[in-house]
Amino acid sequence: MIRSTAALAASVVLLGGCASTSARPAFDEVASTVKARSGHTVRWDQSTDEDRQAERAIDELLYRELTADAAVQVALLGSPHLRARLEELAIAQADLVQAGLLKNPVFSFGRTAWESEHIAPNLFATVEQDFLDILTLPMRKRVAETELEGTKLEIADHVLELAAEVREAFYSAQAAEQVLAMRRLVAEAAQASAELATRQHEAGNMSDLALSTELGLTAQTTLDLRRAEGDAAVQRERLNKAMGTWGPRTGWKLGKKLPELPKDELPLERLESVAIAQRLDVGAARRNVQGIGYALSLAKTTRWTGTVSVAVEAGRLRHNKRISFGPSVALEIPLFDRREAQIAKLEAYARQAEHELHALAVDVRADVRSSRARVLTARGVVVEYGSVVVPLREKVVRFSQEQYDAMLLGVYQLIQAKQSEFAAYTEYIEALRDYWIARSDLERAIGGRLAAASTAPHAGASTIAPPPASSAHAPSHAPRNP
Repeated sequence: MIRSTAALAASVVLLGGCASTSARPAFDEVASTVKARSGHTVRWDQSTDEDRQAERAIDELLYRELTADAAVQVALLGSPHLRARLEELAIAQADLVQAGLLKNPVFSFGRTAWESEHIAPNLFATVEQDFLDILTLPMRKRVAETELEGTKLEIADHVLELAAEVREAFYSAQAAEQVLAMRRLVAEAAQASAELATRQHEAGNMSDLALSTELGLTAQTTLDLRRAEGDAAVQRERLNKAMGTWGPRTGWKLGKKLPELPKDELPLERLESVAIAQRLDVGAARRNVQGIGYALSLAKTTRWTGTVSVAVEAGRLRHNKRISFGPSVALEIPLFDRREAQIAKLEAYARQAEHELHALAVDVRADVRSSRARVLTARGVVVEYGSVVVPLREKVVRFSQEQYDAMLLGVYQLIQAKQSEFAAYTEYIEALRDYWIARSDLERAIGGRLAAASTAPHAGASTIAPPPASSAHAPSHAPRNP
């Protein structure tokens, strides 16, 4: 028995000494999972040549016109928040290594009170080792391994969540800049109308009420422009925050237009089952349930044994001058603490983890249904604006221009019709933004990208081109009385 125990201890010590604290293999698994789910590369800054190459790649991505995919890649390569989360892999790996190590033996040195038995000075030495620590080592490693697997899933899920946040911030920033451009055109048209009204009032062709009304409309469009400028600045900084960019790297430029609707929408059926099967946070929750189960099993296994320490004492005897060895065993008697509280706590944790897993599954299914409804609704709104609302506003402007040319309509009605047309363009932009954000949220809800679909503009009713800037101004020919 002693020999087999010693052999077991020696093999455990040998295997424990071979364990590595490097979390690189765990990170490689996370990076591989993220690559498969999103198509993007994750970096963990370790001050290597690869990291320096990644820094150059970030600068190259920001130098070109920024796209949604490029913004996500910048965040995954350089976000300090993500780097901080990746350190959890190193922590979990260190816990795994620690779980595979035995407690250090305790060496005692003292003087015995029985002088008749020992040669003066009557000294002795003792080596003590926790025997139960050897037997429970495989169970402790299994708990730590499960926790590491759960950590890897949580980190990979955090990366996908960050990617979704970056996409939402990108579409919001791009839409804000596009709306700002529209607001500038509307403000220019309103300013032209106000100048015309002022000249007519000075010539005695406009009442004070009509002039005040026109100037009030101009002031309102100016306020709308200021709000649009502020919103564009806020959304830009929101994207900077999501990407982790600062200093010179905040000088990036966005494309002038949001991507148009895909020609055909992808099938969106049975996505709930897909989400439950592939969502990484669901997988992490399952690992958490499993890990707590292992910890509970370990606690129940050792509830009656407590600590078991095996010791060997050595001392030199007086009568034959030889060194005598005396083994001893110390057993913890579970008289007062029978681990009831620890086991009850772990059982509560186990039930809690089961309920949290069930709640997460319910939430995931609801998120999928909600995001799918938002995608379909947003697509319908964009199509309605592109095929009905905007064309009607354009017709109103065209007919108003014809009646104005025939002196059947006043210039102010024409300008207001033009402003309504630009308002429709702005609403179209916002609807298109909502579609892409809803699509990004749906991808986040199912735990991966939807199948590749073309996002380039297609000929059709949903593709809207804003009017040229010159058409936003009042007519250039002589004004007529309203």
